[in-house]
Amino acid sequence: MGFIEFPFIEVPEDLRKIVGAPTPGTRAYRREGTHAECGQWIEDLGLHYKGDVGISPAGVTMFVPVQRAAVHKRIKEGKLTAFFFYISHVESTFFGTKRKVKMRPYILLSLSECKAWVAEMKRRMGYVDEAGESLMEQRKKLQPAALADEPKTAKEAVAALNFAATDPEDKRDRKVRYADDEFDRANRQQDMFLLLAEAMAAMASDKTKAEFYRQRLERGMEWDKNKKRWKWKDEDEPAK
Repeated sequence: MGFIEFPFIEVPEDLRKIVGAPTPGTRAYRREGTHAECGQWIEDLGLHYKGDVGISPAGVTMFVPVQRAAVHKRIKEGKLTAFFFYISHVESTFFGTKRKVKMRPYILLSLSECKAWVAEMKRRMGYVDEAGESLMEQRKKLQPAALADEPKTAKEAVAALNFAATDPEDKRDRKVRYADDEFDRANRQQDMFLLLAEAMAAMASDKTKAEFYRQRLERGMEWDKNKKRWKWKDEDEPAK
């Protein structure tokens, strides 16, 4: 099979006033502003791309059998177009100086690019769609290709998550502060748990252990309201 160029969506110059400038070496377009401006940004993207742009990193997993960390990694590598919007405002510090406060961003991606990503995985695997095959069956067959696209180490995963959460341009700017909320911290905790389980499933030499982690991934996670943390759905089951 010959080389197939990835079908990135086009981001014309005249759209830059809406989406901002891309982080160098990537297709991550970043902008900031008020809540009202963010709402207009979402509407403008929807109109320009006729509904193709609007999926979140978490939503990507409905189409591509990967975790959010893999989505962030692909954005960081310049292999996926992403639009970021940071809600921001100015605050006064204890000493009276002004500082910008930015919330973790809203991130929107292209559905057509996500479908192209899973098609790329299928080509790598030599996979052919079968009539009547369930989505779960497809995901199992594509698991080796999906694991290859996940961060390989915790350090790489953290770097990808940080790239998505904060603008690299703000890294050395002391007049910019990022605000975390409980929902954001919970999402980041879930990402790291899922990454760890995938790594254990891939690396376990013991077939029984590897199958345990694969089944745990399939069952998924749930939010523990009392402990305010994510836990595996089988966590409270008696040991077998």
